[in-house]
Amino acid sequence: MNKQEYMEQLKAKLKRLPKEDFERAVEYYEEYFAEAGLENEERAIADLGSPQEAADQIICDMALNYSKEPVKNMKKGMDALWVILLAICAAPIALPFLLVGVVLVATAFILAFTLLLALLIVTVCAMVSGPISVIAGFTVITKSIPVFLTCLGMGFVATGLGALSTYGMYYVCKKFISWAIYSFGKMIQNRMGGR
Repeated sequence: MNKQEYMEQLKAKLKRLPKEDFERAVEYYEEYFAEAGLENEERAIADLGSPQEAADQIICDMALNYSKEPVKNMKKGMDALWVILLAICAAPIALPFLLVGVVLVATAFILAFTLLLALLIVTVCAMVSGPISVIAGFTVITKSIPVFLTCLGMGFVATGLGALSTYGMYYVCKKFISWAIYSFGKMIQNRMGGR
């Protein structure tokens, strides 16, 4: 196997990584081969191991790095979760245990996604109904001042609750992703320590 074949196989194994992580890993290995030179290409390939072993190590290392960093934004958090799930699937453990773990993780994420979706729907409904209620109040101002004031008050309350729940949903999502990344990172760290 030469460098070109090795890199093609490695890229195929890493194609599910987020774009930035994929490019960083490929760049590292390209530099590694460039430093080794053409005369030491075979030795470099022997030192790196098979493309599958190298890909598994890259994914596990990235997952550990993500588990040590706090979540700064949702995109980075989702990238970290994806890399950690890839690392768990790359772990050399018994197939039944892996299957149960994947099903449990998938179930937890489906449950969390459903809960967050429900919160999002409540937030959107409150945010939409607030201004609509205020506008409706102005349409009846000439007919009934108490109805106008009721609509105005309900509109402001709904808008405020919508804004509050939007902030709350963002905070809960950020904390959940941070916790999941930390937990999965610990699982990977324990697996790597058990080798």
